[in-house]
Amino acid sequence: MENTLLFFPDWANGFPSDFLILHFFVGAVIFPFNMIHAKARNIDSQNPKQAANGYKDAGDASFYGYEELN
Repeated sequence: MENTLLFFPDWANGFPSDFLILHFFVGAVIFPFNMIHAKARNIDSQNPKQAANGYKDAGDASFYGYEELN
């Protein structure tokens, strides 16, 4: 406990607010982003030709690529 209090003196009264905010950020932002990114890479690896084409031939029901603005 003495080493922990040396580096984190606020922890004697429980977890400090910045520690909780950091864990909330990891759980609410970074973890979901990693999940979405992994799913997108998986879809791209399964459909390399469509990924190179920007998913223009995928159909209107499920469009995963970039929309073209006129």
